[in-house]
Amino acid sequence: MATNQTSNSIFNTNPTIVEDWNGGYKLELDITAKAAANNWKLDFNLPYKISAAYGVDLIDKGNGNYSIDGQNDQVNLQSGQSIKPILIINDGGKQALIPQFNSSGSPSTPTSTAPVTIPNNEGSTVGQRGKFAYGEALQKNFLFYEANRSGDLGADNRLEWRSDSTLKDGSTVGRDLEGGYFDAGDHVKFGQPMAASINMLAWGGVEYKDAYQKSGQLDELLEAVKWGTDYFLKAHETSNGKTSKLWVQVGEGGSENDHGYWGSPETVEQNTTRRAFAIDPSRPGSDVAASTSSALAAASMLFRGVDNAYADKLLTNAKQLYQFAETYQGKYSDSVPQASPFYTSWSGYGDELASGAAWLHKATGDKSYLSKAENYFKTKVGGLGDWSWAVDDHSYGAAVILAQESQDSFFKGQVEGWLDKWINGGGNIKYTSGGFAHRASWGSVPVTGSAAFLAELYNDTVKQDSRYTKFATRQVDYILGDNPRGFSYMVGFGNNYPQRAHHRGSAGSVPLDGSSTPNEHILYGAIVGGPGSADDYSHNDRRNDWITNEVGTSYNAPIASALIQQYDNLGGDPLSNYQLDQLLGVDANGVGV
Repeated sequence: MATNQTSNSIFNTNPTIVEDWNGGYKLELDITAKAAANNWKLDFNLPYKISAAYGVDLIDKGNGNYSIDGQNDQVNLQSGQSIKPILIINDGGKQALIPQFNSSGSPSTPTSTAPVTIPNNEGSTVGQRGKFAYGEALQKNFLFYEANRSGDLGADNRLEWRSDSTLKDGSTVGRDLEGGYFDAGDHVKFGQPMAASINMLAWGGVEYKDAYQKSGQLDELLEAVKWGTDYFLKAHETSNGKTSKLWVQVGEGGSENDHGYWGSPETVEQNTTRRAFAIDPSRPGSDVAASTSSALAAASMLFRGVDNAYADKLLTNAKQLYQFAETYQGKYSDSVPQASPFYTSWSGYGDELASGAAWLHKATGDKSYLSKAENYFKTKVGGLGDWSWAVDDHSYGAAVILAQESQDSFFKGQVEGWLDKWINGGGNIKYTSGGFAHRASWGSVPVTGSAAFLAELYNDTVKQDSRYTKFATRQVDYILGDNPRGFSYMVGFGNNYPQRAHHRGSAGSVPLDGSSTPNEHILYGAIVGGPGSADDYSHNDRRNDWITNEVGTSYNAPIASALIQQYDNLGGDPLSNYQLDQLLGVDANGVGV
């Protein structure tokens, strides 16, 4: 390997030719800031064409003059911070050269761009007109998202049994991938369910922002969404303003790796591999790229008016990812086989292309995106079945947005025909004797919960029909405990709820078994899978039952959005800060405050 340690007043660049072949070579840089540098840039000259840049943005100024600068959160580097970008250079069979890198300007003062300021949201008292305190259930939902956070949790972490974890994620590939969410009861960070979850969480806030404000949970929603979107920005690499790579997974499932280790998130890094996996033009993933685009577009709408600069950044990245999803088409589970069998792309990627375009139209008003969404839905999806919004199927969400936005009555017909199936039952949707609309043996509660959310949303924004509202309320109430068992499928809500959720962190020192021993920590707000069949008693509260008793960020997201609707209609106040602070294992002000 040819190396050339170079230094200037701001950076050590340490370029190394790590591969050299007939016609080109790969140049790896190890850029370390010697002082804090904001909006940094390195200029250099090279008599060859650079075909790709990874980990930095490349600007071709012509005549062999180039510059590189940081992407997203790496626009500013702190003193001692390092990044390892890669340049692919075509030399036409000539000698591989290492250029001299020169920094533009001088060292910056050690400050960063202004952080996003999320205002404290006190909320107001509204009373309760329904069967449950929907605001309290919503409030506890956000405690679950905090329980599944990866990375540096900060001083405002409200869970006494959680601390920093997996701080080195991405180190194996030279990319900072710290942060984001663990998927479920495990500690893998899967890109597709994380994107779907953030998309659905933000959607509830976009459509019911005033209700969120009144509930006092808008700040918690913004924090939960931003924890995901900040991670997506880290995971997204661009070159010349276009997506060059998206990191879509950290960690590996399976009994030989993460799923074989029953331990806390704070110890998983020392006991499993944390390899990172990405999609790029040669290994496409239209589904996960478009899904991440949807999440960022929805979040841009949520943050609009809160921090417009951040909203703009999210929208720019959403557009880039969608263009990538369209240009390089393919299923991400084909490109990243480590995603299977956990998140195999069974539905293909047409539903995500339709949904992604629908969200970009919703966020921008650009009619070209609406045309794309209509076309992808009709040509790639065709029509709705009897499922609902889920991690691998965004067609139902896309159809509701198109019913809102499109002048084509086809989409309203699709949604209304689909809702009739859920309301009337029949086929694969079977009602239990207690009134639960059961469709899925695995994760029945979130599938039905998403149908409830979409039914109420359709009622509120497209066509009022009391059947839609009654269906939504009945299903949410069943989930919260209005069922023959008197059992809440949300941990820590009500008096009778799951004690032994399949979740490593909350289990603590309790082993993975079928015993009656409860988990060590209460996983407040977590939604478990739910009834395994159309039988009110087919749920098993056992740690070793991951079909009916596992939890997941994508399980909670549709329930959260359904809960804000019920709060909007029927009230039900959240706990006071004092009451929240009295919950076992919870410090309402943050453990570091």
